[in-house]
Amino acid sequence: MGGHYAKKRHHHRVLDQKKAHSTKRRAQDVDQISTTMIKATPSILKALEGKRDLDRVGKGENYCMPCDRYFMNITDLEKHERSKPHKKRLKYLAEPQYSHAEAEMAGGLGSYVAPNAPAYPIQLGLMTTRHKDEVKDLETQLISASVMQ
Repeated sequence: MGGHYAKKRHHHRVLDQKKAHSTKRRAQDVDQISTTMIKATPSILKALEGKRDLDRVGKGENYCMPCDRYFMNITDLEKHERSKPHKKRLKYLAEPQYSHAEAEMAGGLGSYVAPNAPAYPIQLGLMTTRHKDEVKDLETQLISASVMQ
């Protein structure tokens, strides 16, 4: 009646399929993005403009720095800016990030002091390629204000 079916091998030579799936499209953590944005203070405009990268989605032209995502076109980027995950990410980035030094202080290695909120060079909502002109205006204002002093 019934024949013997061959064993299906969907995941050939992958020993831990669950780990392979969860790390396949791993994005940067929020604390890594926060430190990248703080360090990019002098060159924030260059980071937003960037070079055209043919390997990225949409040739790397439409980029959201807080979410570390590339989009196919400007309408997708605008839609993303109105989305709930983007707003949650902005809210989470506005809070101070948990550091190793803070963990040691909380564990008894020093007196615990609550961390201050991170100081970003530009408002978090403007850190996308859609707002490059506004960022350029803010940067020129900052430069002119520093020259005046």
